[in-house]
Amino acid sequence: MGHGYSDRQTVLGKGMRVIVAVLLTVGLTACAGKSSVKEVFWPPTPDLPRVQFLKSIKDSGDVSGSKSLSLINLGSSGDDFVSIVKPYGITAANGKIYVCDTVQADVLIIDLPNKKMTRLPGNINAGRLKKPINVAVDGKGNIYVADTSRLEVLQYAPDGSYLRSFGIGKDIKPVDVRVDDNFVYILDHSSSQIAIFDNVTGNFVKFIGGGDNPQRRLSGPTNMADDGKGALYVSNFGNGRIIKLDRDGNFLMGYGRLGITVGEFGRPRGIAVDNDGYIYVVDAAAQLVQIFDERMRLMMFFGAPGTPGSLNIPAGIAVSTDNLDYYQKMAAPGFKLEKVLFVVSQVGDHLVSIYGVGKKQGVDYDADVKKTIALQAKMAAEAKEKQLKAQEEEKKKNSGQAPATVTPADVIPPAK
Repeated sequence: MGHGYSDRQTVLGKGMRVIVAVLLTVGLTACAGKSSVKEVFWPPTPDLPRVQFLKSIKDSGDVSGSKSLSLINLGSSGDDFVSIVKPYGITAANGKIYVCDTVQADVLIIDLPNKKMTRLPGNINAGRLKKPINVAVDGKGNIYVADTSRLEVLQYAPDGSYLRSFGIGKDIKPVDVRVDDNFVYILDHSSSQIAIFDNVTGNFVKFIGGGDNPQRRLSGPTNMADDGKGALYVSNFGNGRIIKLDRDGNFLMGYGRLGITVGEFGRPRGIAVDNDGYIYVVDAAAQLVQIFDERMRLMMFFGAPGTPGSLNIPAGIAVSTDNLDYYQKMAAPGFKLEKVLFVVSQVGDHLVSIYGVGKKQGVDYDADVKKTIALQAKMAAEAKEKQLKAQEEEKKKNSGQAPATVTPADVIPPAK
């Protein structure tokens, strides 16, 4: 009787899993049909489109393209289904997307063209993560994860196996990491500096990004990017500025201040730089991404709340030109992609949003760019005039004593 009951229980259990999977599949398919969004552009008409929302990801079902497959697999093997809970950092390399999930204490690896989403294999034993917040991948495919709870950066091999860590005993709190052939650059929230380590020996080299000038030093740094040309960009919550340094720590450029108007950042977080020199800055307060040229002139912004494909408490951002043919199939007819952006939202259904950056074919965008730059110059001039008037009024109130001038931008032009 025991064996008969056990067999019947097994059959019933399998039957119930199939029924539940089918019901959930029908429901999810219906929901997906209703919530599908097509041809969402920024800026909106009548301006020329530059950014299109392509797709969002919240679990492996969005990667495989079949919720039903994931749910049926879930009934037999939970390892096949991977969800995102609370992401923060993100990077793109070698055609894959790497996402730090702070709640699951894991790095999720997404391969969209091959419809795969997996967990970091080396996240066990000595390589166990506690609170991964940002991730980088070097030219050899090694993975570096900044862990704010372990207080170190962990390195994993291209296959995901754990190798070693940086920062032990240096009293740092890593919030981001970047890597080149020679050094590992760790953004340290504790000292508001960048700690540099030798990438071969693992030894500490020096700190950069400090100093006495509040307009040129890091202040409450949150995220970091590199331009592939020897420069590091750091977003700073403490002063609302973007600071650009060379690899030796020399100040190259500073821009912004705390606020909610042009030239200001409410809560700057993720930052990325593409091969054309455009700079993408996530603002978690305004819940959007601002795009600047290499001179920090605002070109446009996208992702603000209230539109399909909008962001919800955004954090990390990455830019890539890998697999453009794959993403081009998601774009609207006649909209030619030049690059793809991946932006993390910490809550909601669009936890990883994918945007295509490009141009409508057959349209000359140069005139539009010139128009944008002219508008930015006009706004900057008006802001400067308003500031000078305020200073004059302050002089009268303070017996002719003029206050120190504070400007949103402090730029040292690159050497020619």
